[in-house]
Amino acid sequence: MEYLAYKYNFFYEGHRAVIDCLAGLHLLSQYLPVSKELVLKQLLMNCHKTRFKVWAKNAPYETKDLLKSRGYRWSTHPQENYKAWMVEIIENNMESELNFLQSCIYQKNYAIPIQTILPYNRFT
Repeated sequence: MEYLAYKYNFFYEGHRAVIDCLAGLHLLSQYLPVSKELVLKQLLMNCHKTRFKVWAKNAPYETKDLLKSRGYRWSTHPQENYKAWMVEIIENNMESELNFLQSCIYQKNYAIPIQTILPYNRFT
């Protein structure tokens, strides 16, 4: 949260419960730099959306820079215990992401692992 405060040009004495809460409230009352919408409005619009982790399992090594440029990061799958490139997306972007993987990464029909993240267990 200190980094976010820095980006919004304010500083606070952290690690005190009340002050941390006040700093959080102050951040929620700010406007986002690009969309010019309130942070709280964006939070409320996005908090109920189902998200998906799309895994580029067994992606060829030479595609790593392409995956990175598209927002993928190297991670460990929690249930199946393998390492792979992963990106988190919303449902609206699912079709284009799967098309990208099939055409640019695998260049064939490949069973792409997808993990559903429901809003109520997102951070558990």
